[in-house]
Amino acid sequence: MSELLPVKIQGVVVDPVSRGFAVIIRDDTSNRWLPIYIGPFEAQSIAMELDNQKLPRPATHDLLKNTIEELGYIVTKAAIVSLKENTYYAVLSLRSETGAKELDCRPSDAIAVALRARAPILVASDIFERAGTTEAPHDDDISKQLTSLQEQLNGLIEAEKYEEAAKLRDRINKLKTNKSL
Repeated sequence: MSELLPVKIQGVVVDPVSRGFAVIIRDDTSNRWLPIYIGPFEAQSIAMELDNQKLPRPATHDLLKNTIEELGYIVTKAAIVSLKENTYYAVLSLRSETGAKELDCRPSDAIAVALRARAPILVASDIFERAGTTEAPHDDDISKQLTSLQEQLNGLIEAEKYEEAAKLRDRINKLKTNKSL
């Protein structure tokens, strides 16, 4: 197994071509980026946690973290460990008084749970070598993301889902603020 590198989750973006979602992972030590395509529900879960948005009731990843803790374990890390035939593989590492366990999972689920548990997220160095890039996401990508989010906001307002619209508006404002820095 190759060395595991600590990474930061930069954010979640919408691919303008496929309209799919990608989580953007950043390795600060080598200034590399890794986009991993994920499902819309996982994208929303990760984005909400990054924005410190809390739902009134536990969502799936909150439930999983709570269950792990109720069973006497803590999440010690999430690691994206391999890339085979364009599929990423991850493990969620747990520890209790009785020992340690590793759970096989999708990278998006590992990231979503690790963010909630405030656990480190790691990526195997060979994955960055094979699938990473040294080019940071461009302002163009942020502009496209803002356009997509604005369309979603308009849809929520039309559907009279004002609470969700307010949260999305705040997310758009935060993204605009970060873009201008």
